[in-house]
Amino acid sequence: MSFEPVGALPSGGVRLPAAVLMSGTGSNARRLLEYSPRAGGSPAFEIRLILSDNPASNYRRIADEFGVAGRLNDIYRFCGVPDPLSPRAGEAASRTRLRDPALRRAFDAENRRILEHYGVRLVAAAGYDWVISPELCQALPIVNVHPGDLRVLDEQGRRRYVGLGWIPTAKAILHGDAAVRSTTHFVTAELDGGPIARVSRPVPVDLPPGVTPQNVLPAGTSLGEVIRDLREGGRVFGDSLIVTHSMKLQERLKEVGDWVELPYTLHRVAALILAGQIDLGDAGCLRLDGQPVPELFLQSEGEE
Repeated sequence: MSFEPVGALPSGGVRLPAAVLMSGTGSNARRLLEYSPRAGGSPAFEIRLILSDNPASNYRRIADEFGVAGRLNDIYRFCGVPDPLSPRAGEAASRTRLRDPALRRAFDAENRRILEHYGVRLVAAAGYDWVISPELCQALPIVNVHPGDLRVLDEQGRRRYVGLGWIPTAKAILHGDAAVRSTTHFVTAELDGGPIARVSRPVPVDLPPGVTPQNVLPAGTSLGEVIRDLREGGRVFGDSLIVTHSMKLQERLKEVGDWVELPYTLHRVAALILAGQIDLGDAGCLRLDGQPVPELFLQSEGEE
């Protein structure tokens, strides 16, 4: 499929009502609100709402700065657990409630009601920390940016670099990759599933001298052990090289990948929806020109 003919931009100044889901600092949300197409003119989307799950996030500050609506649907209060700043937030019982499928479906049903109240037709998950349940991802097209190359598959044919935050970068380092990339994709109920839209330019891994994928982990540990420690506050492995270097790479990847590809992808997807080329079919399955959305549907082969 050639890239340029897909999704001719709308005429007459029509823009698709959109919303941002965010959990943290909101750097990706800010880039969406600041976005201007490279070819000039206005983006095909209009951000009407910033919706956050986290009372400690910057959602209100950014919404006020850009003059858009800001709403909080506090997942911690909704699930009846301490907020993320509480010293009890890492308790096993709290984690269990936050992962309870019934509670999560109810939470996303409430998110859906909020989004529909604002007339939203397209959603960007911009630094959003939760797997989205079918109640939401089958009701609205959702575009996510992921800090890993989702084209890469493991021996079982599954996407190798899934996970939140610094984890996909750590996996790429341990696998011996020379570079890392961001991916934009449609969201499904599967973790980091859904058709890929675009993959960013590479950011070199550049391990320090003498460090290799074989010795970057603390001696005698696995990545799983490091991840579990970080979830409990990182008292043991928080300063380990696999964590600090992965986080540094993730910040560089935001500049090259997230902040470039997410706004552009949302712009192109909004144009396709306005042109009637993307729609939600049966059971909320997204279609492009009446067919299942293919991989890399917004990127030509070999393009960077």
